[in-house]
Amino acid sequence: MILVDTSIIVAWLDRMHPDHLACTRSLERWAEKETLAVSSVTFAELAVGARTREAVEEDLKGFDRVDLDFDSAWRAGLAFRRYRPIARSDQPVLPDFLIRGQAASLGCRHLTNDHRRTKAWPDIDFIYPDC
Repeated sequence: MILVDTSIIVAWLDRMHPDHLACTRSLERWAEKETLAVSSVTFAELAVGARTREAVEEDLKGFDRVDLDFDSAWRAGLAFRRYRPIARSDQPVLPDFLIRGQAASLGCRHLTNDHRRTKAWPDIDFIYPDC
């Protein structure tokens, strides 16, 4: 299973996004090889985008769904605490850590556009779209 990051889903859904084509191709490529899944955290992040729940459900129908469990949340919290920079300009976003906590707990790869803060997760095999 590959846990797909919200950054990939957003670019895939938005045809005007600069990474739309690369993310679409990456999703198609990996879907032929492995099961693709999204986190309940991604579902929450997509709710912010002024779309209906029905539309989001339809968009995600081809993905398995992974609920955020307590082990994943704990890992995310620890990594967030260790990583949080002193400078406020580069504040990490907790949802990114929650999704990566899930990938670590599940022992699955993580498809993302976000190259930031990957050192906080040495036990995750990150996959990036072919750009």
